[in-house]
Amino acid sequence: MKPLAEEHELRHPRMFYLRWIWEQYRPHRRMILLLVGLTVISTVVSVLFPMVFQRVIDGVVGSLKGFKDGTTDLAHAVADRNRRLGYLLALAFGPVFAGIYTYLRLKMNLIFEMFYRERFFREILEKGHRFFLKFRTGDLVTRLTEDVRSYPPGLSWLCCSGIFRAFNSSCIIFFCVASMFLLSPALACVAILPMPFMVWLFLAMETAIERRFKKMQTAVSATNDFLESAYSGIKIIKSFNAEAPQIALFGQQMDSRIGCEIEVARIEGLYNVYFEFLNYLSGVLVMLVGGIMVIKGSISLGVYYAFFGYLGIVMHPLIDIPVLLFTLAQCFVTIDRLEEIVQSEREWQEADKRGDIEVSRIDRLEFKGVAFAHQPPPPKDGEAAAVPDRPCFAFQPLDFSIGRGEKMAIVGTIGSGKTTLLNLAAGILTPEAGEILVNGHPLRDLRKDRFKERIGFIQQEPTIFSETVADNIDFWRGRERDWIETCTRLAQFEGEVKSLPHQYDEKIGQRGLNLSGGQRQRLSIARALAGRPEILFMDDVTSALDAENETLLWRDLREQFPGVTCVIVTHRLSTAQNADRIMVLNEGRLEAIGTHDELMRSNATYQKLVN
Repeated sequence: MKPLAEEHELRHPRMFYLRWIWEQYRPHRRMILLLVGLTVISTVVSVLFPMVFQRVIDGVVGSLKGFKDGTTDLAHAVADRNRRLGYLLALAFGPVFAGIYTYLRLKMNLIFEMFYRERFFREILEKGHRFFLKFRTGDLVTRLTEDVRSYPPGLSWLCCSGIFRAFNSSCIIFFCVASMFLLSPALACVAILPMPFMVWLFLAMETAIERRFKKMQTAVSATNDFLESAYSGIKIIKSFNAEAPQIALFGQQMDSRIGCEIEVARIEGLYNVYFEFLNYLSGVLVMLVGGIMVIKGSISLGVYYAFFGYLGIVMHPLIDIPVLLFTLAQCFVTIDRLEEIVQSEREWQEADKRGDIEVSRIDRLEFKGVAFAHQPPPPKDGEAAAVPDRPCFAFQPLDFSIGRGEKMAIVGTIGSGKTTLLNLAAGILTPEAGEILVNGHPLRDLRKDRFKERIGFIQQEPTIFSETVADNIDFWRGRERDWIETCTRLAQFEGEVKSLPHQYDEKIGQRGLNLSGGQRQRLSIARALAGRPEILFMDDVTSALDAENETLLWRDLREQFPGVTCVIVTHRLSTAQNADRIMVLNEGRLEAIGTHDELMRSNATYQKLVN
């Protein structure tokens, strides 16, 4: 048989995956060592069953024959029988032990599942913005759920149950075959005759298994990503009466996914059929050849029974092995997908952790020759890089500074880079040239966690979580309820919260769908204020406030946060006029900085924006 695939899909040598799995055992050494010991005991108990039965049968037959011949009296025959039956009763505790062993394996499967999900979720949270251009939400969800699940067999199952069942099965097969050779080398050779064909069968189909499983995982990721997009955009779908096209698209996604899953099931079923056929062929050969040997007197009846006992024990491990090998091939692909998460944007992630300077407070934020360009999303492995139809947005070198307590407004034409500038200042994006300085220190040299604790970032499109109002504002920072209520009042959101049935304990739907756009924006303002920021980055958030509420917001901010620095992207003239200085951007260029009156006299772009 030729391999069913011409091209190998794995990215690393086989030993890489085995080392990867071995490294996962380090945090769980004690439990792993306990399972190793229990596996050895389980193997010994399993192998003893046929051997004890063989001795019982041959002993009982010998005692009866001796009693008939007069060489053994009745008392000795009965005593010998009772002793051998005692051996059988002792082995009755084997199933109890097997149940405990299975329970511990299942428990360890779930521990691995939780371990992988927490580990790679933490890894994802540490990635930069370009990582999320490369990976879709549904794809990441699939990698952290479907790929690492404990059952049906996935990576978590393999790392415990899979490995230990393979170890247990290998030990059972080895000791059973060794015992058969001790009992009858000739019959043992007949029994193991089909085994080389089993090994050859797996090697012949291995590449096809890996290729089909990788295709199936990609299809599952695409389906989950489609569902996530559809649910998050349900208002748009319904407002455009697009339910029917969405159902049709989902049907196409499911057809593709089911086709891939059927391919995996087909090759797995074909593999199992061949394997079971070879396994039963071994039993038939032992029955025929062993029966002839018993008739000829070459082996005893007990040995003949022991061979069937060993074949019965070996049958399950032999059937188990294709499942284990099949899962192993699948998990090699899973490890590739998880390692793709780890290695993607690794340089940015490591650079983000290098800073070790702490500042007691932020007195000055300065841009020195800062340049940045938006690049197309990085290609996935095996894909060609995208060629943009037009040049990507790029900043020309920016030079400016903002002092503590200053309020600076940023205005400009659409696509001039206002939001990008905020993301650079907040450390979300990394400049390609130049320096961003905080109190004279490069931003890259600061401890990012300490820096981010001192800033508040309010996005133009706020993100709301499926939690209570209080949790969304506090954002798991452990703030007092009084302070949360104060920030809600500052954000001009208190009245709407108190009108809710459960007020601050009201559960908000996914993405805040049960809140209006203005309410979501005011909630995000309260969230930013709850962190007691020294700098507030606000991306056109005042558009969600009417003129009266905006006036109240700025008044309350001056009273509650007298030293806070505000950097505000805005399209509202009144907001810009109230700022200490206004920055004008035009197609990535910093055209001018000044007050409203100064810019009205000197800058044509600002004059057009105002008029």
